[in-house]
Amino acid sequence: MRRRTSLHLLIAGSVLALAVALWGGLRFKRYVDEDPGLCAQCHRASPEFALWNRGSHRGVACQRCHHSTPGQGLAMLRAFLAGKAPGGKGKHAEVKLGSCASCHLSHDPRWPQIEGSRGHKVHVEKQHIECVKCHAQAMHGFAPAVDACRSCHGEHAIRVVGMQKLHCFTCHNFLSHDSGLRPTRADCLRCHRENGVAPGRFSDSAPMQFDCAACHHPHAKSAADEQVPCLRCHPGVPRAGLHAAAGHRKCLSCHGAHTWRSGDGHCTACHAVKANHAQGKRCATCHGFHGAGDPLPPPKPKVVLDAVDQEGLK
Repeated sequence: MRRRTSLHLLIAGSVLALAVALWGGLRFKRYVDEDPGLCAQCHRASPEFALWNRGSHRGVACQRCHHSTPGQGLAMLRAFLAGKAPGGKGKHAEVKLGSCASCHLSHDPRWPQIEGSRGHKVHVEKQHIECVKCHAQAMHGFAPAVDACRSCHGEHAIRVVGMQKLHCFTCHNFLSHDSGLRPTRADCLRCHRENGVAPGRFSDSAPMQFDCAACHHPHAKSAADEQVPCLRCHPGVPRAGLHAAAGHRKCLSCHGAHTWRSGDGHCTACHAVKANHAQGKRCATCHGFHGAGDPLPPPKPKVVLDAVDQEGLK
C-alpha cells in the first residue's frame, strides 16, 4: 500500500513537473518570439528602442517585423545567457518584405492599406522596390521620410514661395488611387483650399481645366523656368491688336490669375484719367483686344527630372 502511494505521488509529481516545465517553456518561447522586453535587454539604451517606444509602431512587438533564423535565435540566446552582445556578421534580425505586408496588405483598418495606391504601384509593383528601401529610416523615426526620396531622386528643391518646406507626399500623394504619381489639378485645389490659399480664385469652373503643372513648375531650376508661360499657348498675342502695345505686354497686369478674364478695373488701374469718358460703357466696347487667334492645346506639364523620375512618375 505504501509502495502504491509512493508511486502515485511520484507520478503526480512528474506530471506536475512536466506541466510546470511545459508552461515555463511556452512562456519562455512567447517571451523570445513576442515580447519586446527581450530586445530591450540589449537595446534599451539605443536610440532605435527609444524612438520605437514613441512611434506609431509602439504597439507592434519588435519580433513581428524583425525575424531571426533558428541559428540566429540560438546565437542571441547564448549571448544573452553569457551577458554578451550577439556576435557574427550582419544584423541578427532582418526585416523581410512580408513583415510589412502582414499589416499593410491585410485589410485591417488599424493600418494604412497600400494595395492599389498610386505611389506603391510605381515603387512596389512596377519597380519591385522593397519596403525597407524607403521606410527603413522612418520606421523608428530616425529621419524625415523625405530623405528616403532624395536617396533615389536627388535634390528636387521647391522654389515656389510658401511651398519650400512641404514634404514630397504633400503633392505626390502615395496613398490615393489616382493614376500616376504627379499631382493632379484636384490635388492642388484640395491642398490650397485646406490651407486657405486664395480659395476663391481656384474655381472648378475656371476656363483652364488642365493640370496646374502646365503653367506652374515648383521644381523649376531657375526663376525664368518658374514663370507662368502664357505665350506658350498664346503665341500670337504679342503681335495682335492692342496686345502689341508696350504697356500691354505683361499678361498678368490685365488677366487676373486663375480667372484670366480682364475687366474695366484692370484698365483703369493704368488709365485712371479715362475712367469716366465712356459714359458707363465697358472699355472693351470700343477698345477691342482682338486678332490673337485661338490658343494652342495645353502643353504637357514641364517637370525637371532625373533618370529615375522619368520612369517612376509616369
